[in-house]
Amino acid sequence: MQFSTVRMAWRNLGRNKRRTGLALLAIGVGQFALLASNGIMHGYMDNIKSAVTGPMVGHVQVYAPGWWEERAMDLAIEGLGEVLEAVRSDGAVRNAAGRIFAPVLVAPKADAFTAVVVGLETAIEGQPYGMLSGLAERVERGRVLLGYRLAKKIKAERGQEIAIVGQGADGSLANDLFVVQDIIKCPADLINQSGVVMELADAQDLFVMPDAAHMIVVRAEISGVAEELAERFEQQEALAGLDISPWQEIVPELLTILDTADYVGYIVLVLVFIAAIAGITNTLMMSTFERRHEFGMLLALGSRPSRIVGMIVIEAILLGIAGVVVGTGLGYGFVAASSFSGIDMASWGGESVKDIAYSGLNLPLHVYPRLEVFDTVLGLTAVMLTSLAASLWPAWYAGRLEPREALHG
Repeated sequence: MQFSTVRMAWRNLGRNKRRTGLALLAIGVGQFALLASNGIMHGYMDNIKSAVTGPMVGHVQVYAPGWWEERAMDLAIEGLGEVLEAVRSDGAVRNAAGRIFAPVLVAPKADAFTAVVVGLETAIEGQPYGMLSGLAERVERGRVLLGYRLAKKIKAERGQEIAIVGQGADGSLANDLFVVQDIIKCPADLINQSGVVMELADAQDLFVMPDAAHMIVVRAEISGVAEELAERFEQQEALAGLDISPWQEIVPELLTILDTADYVGYIVLVLVFIAAIAGITNTLMMSTFERRHEFGMLLALGSRPSRIVGMIVIEAILLGIAGVVVGTGLGYGFVAASSFSGIDMASWGGESVKDIAYSGLNLPLHVYPRLEVFDTVLGLTAVMLTSLAASLWPAWYAGRLEPREALHG
């Protein structure tokens, strides 16, 4: 019975199970490394994007011209209620909230310390991905929240009365007494380090900013529409004369990190190439030398050299596919096993490391890996190309065999 070329190629892979197994292992480990690293990287990039478009920055920001550069108290959005109504009317907006930022002195007792008052709409900012994400209750009027690092520095406690002194938007002295409602740790490092959080209405009264705010932070239903949303805001009459920026313009350095993260996968892809070439070339070359007599017999019986070449190429492809299947199974198994509980990358840096602070943002280190279809296709394509490249030398050698020399070799 004459076997087809494909069946013969498949049978030949089983002749030396140990050698074939080692080649499969090399390719499988390479594919697993590619999927595992890409899965972790996708999860970490999701964390960065959530941190950027969540607590501190939002998807789009609206502010008075020049405020972002000068941070002056009098550079405020007037008619805040009307502007917020216009912003929230867009169907792509999940929520929008005004904010006031003001440098102040905080005095829990005799000594005064520098801090930043952040006036927020706490009912909105307490929602997922808000500045106060996870806060169970809104801030009461006449009360404030202190960032935990600031509270430690000034030795303030819950229920304590503190004095806040700053400058009003009209140039007057702004000062009042507030009670510390709670000491918090939130996703925004600015709050943790120096933040005094109060209800937006309290901040408006304190700094003489009726129906005004320095900034409106807008969060969209879908993160990918930030730039289109900003363009639509620019067309609204209620927002005329205000500066409007999507998050990509506000933190371009983090956008660069997101764009360059894909290159990590290509570095691992090089390792997949090396593993595939080493495993497949070694397996096929050893197999070709061992089957010189068999190839000579086939050539003597009338087989064309092209069939011998095709058999070796098919062996390489089958070996590559089998290795990719093994590695893909391991990779998806790893991602599936870790996607629910996640991977605590903070534990790699010691017990004291929980997150990374960057430009006022906390980038969480608890990663939930995920994969995209492209990741699997990338590895499969790379191994197929490598398999073809690795088969060239053995195929060239086998295709040049002379029947007489092969039978007596």
